[in-house]
Amino acid sequence: MCNNHRLSCSCGQSQANLLFKNHILNPSVINNIFCPECSRNVNFDSESMLADNNWILEFDVVIARGYLHRANINPSSLSPAFIFDEGYASWNGLTPNELDQRLVERQQIIGLAKQDMHLYLEQIKRWGSRRAKKFREAGWRKAQLC
Repeated sequence: MCNNHRLSCSCGQSQANLLFKNHILNPSVINNIFCPECSRNVNFDSESMLADNNWILEFDVVIARGYLHRANINPSSLSPAFIFDEGYASWNGLTPNELDQRLVERQQIIGLAKQDMHLYLEQIKRWGSRRAKKFREAGWRKAQLC
């Protein structure tokens, strides 16, 4: 089971929804989150940071290694990309705020289920495909992995 964690960025103007796969890691492995606004002034360190469409996650790789080791997960090379791409600490959804957007958009389609189930299923599939394509084209990291 995974729980959503909403964390604020460094400047406090934005929040990101994060998931921690199977609770192996927790929010303590995130040193900082930088939104597109506050990431402008960041000296990017590839050893501890991951960039995704002008958002930056800064990880405490030492703490992450300890938690992963305790769970018998010992990658030969631990990197921010491994932590994020394997879902140990990544967006809840395809982007930092997709969870919120998705709930609003899906709510608009759900009403169709009571009226016409066939139309509802058609619309929800089309909506999901369009969203994934939109995020892939925009360059979001998790969308590239789908």
